[in-house]
Amino acid sequence: MKTTNQLIDIARAGGGIRIDASTKTTDQLVDIARAASNKMVHLTLANANAKTTDQLIRIARAGKGCVVVDFVG
Repeated sequence: MKTTNQLIDIARAGGGIRIDASTKTTDQLVDIARAASNKMVHLTLANANAKTTDQLIRIARAGKGCVVVDFVG
């Protein structure tokens, strides 16, 4: 598993990422989402049911349209 800093670096380099939302804290996902939004790459949160609606909204706001919330996978 990649660290949060490694995922941020990947997003900053322009790489889209799919993450299991249950493996990172909300704060970590917010930081990754911000990095994704700076390069306009997609951050897909699989297993999104692991987070509350308020947490997902916070992450989505940080991502400014770059976050995909996946309730299926």
